Amino acid sequence: MSYMDYNQFKAIMAKNGYRKSKAVDVYLNKAMHYNKLAKRLVTNTQDKEQVVKLKMEKFIKKYDDARIEAVWDAISVAELEKLQGWKFIEDGEMFILNLQIKYQGKLKKATEFEKKQVELATLYEQAYKKQLVKEN
Repeated sequence: MSYMDYNQFKAIMAKNGYRKSKAVDVYLNKAMHYNKLAKRLVTNTQDKEQVVKLKMEKFIKKYDDARIEAVWDAISVAELEKLQGWKFIEDGEMFILNLQIKYQGKLKKATEFEKKQVELATLYEQAYKKQLVKEN
């Protein structure tokens, strides 16, 4: 996993025609959280002894790696949403409604892939709402 900043993220999104969505934001918010943790550690160890700084570098790297992973996860979600043609949170209810119409209310008849899409849409919506509550 390589280093990733916001400009690189935007360039990858634009190059591939990916769109930012609320599900993508779930991962970007997670990345921001890890970035804040790492920056806080850097700030809090600036005036400490070298031995303390060295010990804290391990945690700073851990948080930065987690941040980078979250950004790549955001890109993966954007890619999946582009491939399926709908956004998990913004369009999830309509997708589920269309499945109910397609299967005449019997979602047990849905394919495994469709069931996973419904599951992901539900999980992303819950994660997004949970992040909104934490922000307020």
